[in-house]
Amino acid sequence: MKLCCIGDLCADLLLPYGEVKQHLRNLKQGAVDYSEVLFRHGGTCGNTCTVLAKLGEEPYFVTDLCGDNIGRYLSQSMREYGVNLSWSKGNPAKANMICIAVIEENNERVMFPWLPPGGDYPIFSNDNLSLIPEDEPMLVFTGGMVMNNDPDSMNAVCEKVERLKKNGSTVVFDLNVRAETYGMSAERKAAYDRMIAASDIIIGSGVEEFAAVTGALSLEAAVDQLSELCQAVIARDGKKPVLVGQKTRRTYVPTEAVFVWQTIGAGDTFNAAFLYAIHHHLSIEQAVAFANGIAGYMISSSEHLAVPNDIEERITHACMKYDS
Repeated sequence: MKLCCIGDLCADLLLPYGEVKQHLRNLKQGAVDYSEVLFRHGGTCGNTCTVLAKLGEEPYFVTDLCGDNIGRYLSQSMREYGVNLSWSKGNPAKANMICIAVIEENNERVMFPWLPPGGDYPIFSNDNLSLIPEDEPMLVFTGGMVMNNDPDSMNAVCEKVERLKKNGSTVVFDLNVRAETYGMSAERKAAYDRMIAASDIIIGSGVEEFAAVTGALSLEAAVDQLSELCQAVIARDGKKPVLVGQKTRRTYVPTEAVFVWQTIGAGDTFNAAFLYAIHHHLSIEQAVAFANGIAGYMISSSEHLAVPNDIEERITHACMKYDS
């Protein structure tokens, strides 16, 4: 079964604001140090595809490929990792968006999307989604970054996913609301409702994200509400155990206690590891346990989107811990 990811590919500009503030304080003690701004490939779906490729998959990535220098750099980066872009169409006249991440002293970050002249958010249409085959069931992943407030683009993605689901594909949807950046207009909320209705598995982070799409004031209430609509709901909540809702039952899958080096890409790494596990026929709880371990490894490493070498052992451990 092929694995198809539909979503965003952008560049990340990382500003070590908190680290620089610490350097300035240390100057008073005579210590001199410096920090560097980092530029690298990113995007929720782009990161998910990168980790999938590192885990040994060949994800088919459907995105809005831009034709500027940054867009060409991003495309080349994906191909070097082994991500398949053959279902993506190029957009030569368009400049790629950049996500600016301001990193605080506690390693938390605030994201600001920036559109350079000639740039825009990833836009989807019937044309640039036309290369996705509909005649065979696939594991399909997409997320909230396709909910870009462009009515035609949101409708095109919803229609494509609805057809894929109708033809037997399994759909995994990461809410990734980012209401503080994109808002929640009536049109965007309606698109979310359509995507949720077409999804088999829903993933989200924190009560704020779930509240934006359900109106529920607690994570448990939101998960119970969404569990009526799909096979499973995966609710992450920082260091707390991951809540898994499946129809009439809840399961809490603990996260791992690790030293946190950085958190950028943690949710994307979780998504990729979860998809990998589902693709290899693990149960929902087993897939969440595996994904927790891979995400924990990633946030404890200084390497960008790091994955461990003991994948098979971790799969075996997750299967033993949650015997289906």
